[in-house]
Amino acid sequence: MNKLKILFDYSPAYKLHKTGIPIFVENLFQELQLIKSIQIDKTYDVSKIIPRKPHKLFRFFEQFLYHNLYIPCKLYWGEYDIYIESQYIFNPIFKPRHTLIVNMVYDIALILYDDLQTKKHTINFRQKLAKSIKNSDYIITLSQSSQKDIKHYIENTLDLNRPIDYIYADTTKIVEKNQNYSHVLKKFKIQQDYFLFLGTLEPRKNPFILIKAFHLFKKETLLPIQLVFAGKKGWLYTHVLEYISKNNLEDSVIFTNYISEEEKQILLNHTKAFLFLSRYEGFGIPPLEALKLGVPTLLSDIPVFHELFLDNVYYANTNDIKDISQKMEDILIHPIQINTNLFEKFSWKISANKLVKILYTHLNKKKKK
Repeated sequence: MNKLKILFDYSPAYKLHKTGIPIFVENLFQELQLIKSIQIDKTYDVSKIIPRKPHKLFRFFEQFLYHNLYIPCKLYWGEYDIYIESQYIFNPIFKPRHTLIVNMVYDIALILYDDLQTKKHTINFRQKLAKSIKNSDYIITLSQSSQKDIKHYIENTLDLNRPIDYIYADTTKIVEKNQNYSHVLKKFKIQQDYFLFLGTLEPRKNPFILIKAFHLFKKETLLPIQLVFAGKKGWLYTHVLEYISKNNLEDSVIFTNYISEEEKQILLNHTKAFLFLSRYEGFGIPPLEALKLGVPTLLSDIPVFHELFLDNVYYANTNDIKDISQKMEDILIHPIQINTNLFEKFSWKISANKLVKILYTHLNKKKKK
């Protein structure tokens, strides 16, 4: 068996602060490097020649120099068998015929929902993704649920036939409880027991409904507990802040902004429960991190979470404030015992090996045509 020569789009992992996709890209690449049957190279860090700020200028030149010119030229003269695109969008000025294009489409939330981003951004993403899928030979996503949604979109909306498969993500290293945590709680003004949300403050994560449910929970139980949003503020969240101000929740709802890996581990280790009421996800690394630490977890009642986490968590209707509030109370009184066998299917090694097997199979099929 000849070694596959692969070029891997590593650009998300060059970000200084890594969440979500950058974490996935970094860990998957590290595991792929250990597989002896392939030769894998990562793409160049374009931020070395283009300053990241101002962001709009960086994105413009990144698109032109990196995606449109650098990638196709690198593939052509490097004679790569496979290119793995890890940012959804593959729209180069030309497509090398000898290279199999594998596109990592993590989810299609912006295809399914109109209100998760600005109208301009949503329209732009939909147009680019459609072109990108047409330029791709194979699609990889992160769950069976996402695979089903993407397959439906490709066949029924784009009228295309593209093979699609999935590999699971995993977490970064999990750290056991650290008793030296008071400095972190003090830094973020956490003075009581707390519920924890981990992620970017954006409409997809459903922060408005979550805060409304928490407000109801506080009024009905009178428990001294805070709600901590750990992560950066993203977009379209002004109404969330207005609700907090109008209802005098400033001392009960805490926004940390970006946190370090150490701070994340400490906050996860000492929370009463982890709350993740997303409207849509392709996977869910934060709840997986929480469960690996034995943290009681409340998730939105959506297919992907049932697929991944089975009966090891509480589920709530993502649009039902009363249901979410009641589940907040339930999770404190009757936390679910987590079956650790659940974690056997989540492994960077398993995912990397599955991906390489898929690549060999599909490349051989392409050569036979």
